[in-house]
Amino acid sequence: MSPTMPKCHKLRMTRVSAQTALGGLANCRSIGRITGCPVSTQQGETLVGLLVGLGVGLVVLAAGSQMLAHHLQGHRLALQDSHVHHDLRSALDNITQELRQAQSLGQAWRLRAAAECMDALCGGLSELKVQGQRISFGRDRNLNGMLDNNDCSGFQLRDHKLQIRTACTPEVWTDLTDAGSLKVTGLQWEVQCEKRGRWVARWVTVKLSAQWPRDALRALNLTQTVFLRNDVPASPWPQVCGAAQ
Repeated sequence: MSPTMPKCHKLRMTRVSAQTALGGLANCRSIGRITGCPVSTQQGETLVGLLVGLGVGLVVLAAGSQMLAHHLQGHRLALQDSHVHHDLRSALDNITQELRQAQSLGQAWRLRAAAECMDALCGGLSELKVQGQRISFGRDRNLNGMLDNNDCSGFQLRDHKLQIRTACTPEVWTDLTDAGSLKVTGLQWEVQCEKRGRWVARWVTVKLSAQWPRDALRALNLTQTVFLRNDVPASPWPQVCGAAQ
């Protein structure tokens, strides 16, 4: 049997081994992987990775912002086009309602004869006339069979605004549109007539053009044919037709 080691020697060896292990661990911590010792390292993102991630995030954010800006711009343009179309349509509706009553006469069945147009709404200031972009006519608003000062009507284009006539003498023209929100660029009239026995039926084609005040490329054109409800005697021809003067 081999001799046994004394207990005191064993304790001394144990202390030496522990000190050796602690010293080796300290050496490993100090010199790291140079000695091949196992080292506990911390894991994390590098500065280059952070910069790349930040750059990708900025690119995505810029693309999203651009898409949102395009969407908002398209919505704004569509809303402006809707306003322009609504304003122009309202102006054309006013023209249509007024023009239908051109040379209307209260109690026409009694005062208007088929032989010749001689009543108060025939000829003179109440005659249907087209002069360039202007059209003028009379209508018996209060149905008294007379041409009162407020019975003269008509439309004209002035300073890119559509105007309506509201008085005979002196002439009074009132704006129907606002050039700041609707720039009217064109107003055309075409009068056509058809003889029906001793009477003349008439209709007028209106062409109205406008654009957005701050963008000339965004233009709109509307055309409407208005049939006059009031026929007039066929004499004198062709003045009763209302041909361009």
